[in-house]
Amino acid sequence: MKGIKVFCTIIGFLIFTSSYLIADTIPDPIATEPPRSKKSVKPEYPKEAIKAGKEGKVILTATIDVKGIPQDVVALTNLGFGLEEATIEAFKKATFHPATKAGKPVSIKIKIVFDFELEDPESDMVFIPAGEFQMGSSSGFTDEKPAHPVYLDAFYVDKFEVTNAQYKKFVDANPEWRKDQIPRIYHDGYYLAHWNDNDFPPGKENYPVVYVSWYAAMAYAQWAGKRLPTEAEWEKAARGGLIDKIYPWGDSIDATKANYYDGTDKERTPIGTYPVNGFGLSDMAGNVREWCLDVYDAGYYINSPRENPIAGANSIDEVIKNFINLKSNRVLRGGSWLSSAQSSRTANRNWRVPTDTNPNEGFRCVKSVKP
Repeated sequence: MKGIKVFCTIIGFLIFTSSYLIADTIPDPIATEPPRSKKSVKPEYPKEAIKAGKEGKVILTATIDVKGIPQDVVALTNLGFGLEEATIEAFKKATFHPATKAGKPVSIKIKIVFDFELEDPESDMVFIPAGEFQMGSSSGFTDEKPAHPVYLDAFYVDKFEVTNAQYKKFVDANPEWRKDQIPRIYHDGYYLAHWNDNDFPPGKENYPVVYVSWYAAMAYAQWAGKRLPTEAEWEKAARGGLIDKIYPWGDSIDATKANYYDGTDKERTPIGTYPVNGFGLSDMAGNVREWCLDVYDAGYYINSPRENPIAGANSIDEVIKNFINLKSNRVLRGGSWLSSAQSSRTANRNWRVPTDTNPNEGFRCVKSVKP
């Protein structure tokens, strides 16, 4: 949930008038006690500003009259997205102890700053603003075609793939998902195969967790107060704001920017080893492939909805509420340390049955923005 940091700070006296003063007298600001807040009202962050990721300082002028009531409230800024309107509406509902001059109340014109600042719900997540991007590829595999515009609501996404250390907290808190207790119907027999009982390998706490089925990834995400990304959300995040590029950084494969198979000995690397993309996200190509919410549908792009698409369901909530009972193949994205350059492309699509676990499959989470 986006937050708002609001400073209602008087930054200057402009004009002073009062029924207690001679009309043409301007009091000495130094000798005038400024108004003090009695009741403040926090502006609501406008939905359109949240979706656009709009931040900024709204500056108002107002006269605080001798009763401490704001009058003639005017915005000096023009940030748009409803920020000025929300600020004025809130400020008109505020009350003050009036300014005083020689112990007597006076009306006073002041300038005030309201600072709208969006706050991440988690320090390890990145805000992706609402908007349109080009999904798919006109030159890739058949299931990547056609390239098409998609509009997505705003969301947060993990900067990094979920690590062994993070996943251990989940299994410790949820014994039914421990290696020795998870029902066989939720994995293929290799769940957490690299762990010793319910402990990850020594020194691997900051490596992405692997050998996790789609069911286990979904359960972790719910426990963490998040969810898996839709395929469209994943691709928008991976592109990092670039348009029609093959990889998250450009059009040429680069072994210094992703952990993919280039013919040399490879293994998983700790999160954050490689440079981030334009959104500040790590390993959106290579390291481990990442589970998504969607059913895999090779022909989905031909008729997919323009807004907030998700294959195989009517809504995100439908998948989350019933995930334990779903059996259809699920999308995997992003390539891995075992993937070729071709398979590490941003538009490349892959899939597995939801029980599948592999040494090159992990996940990251997202969180919807709900004003």
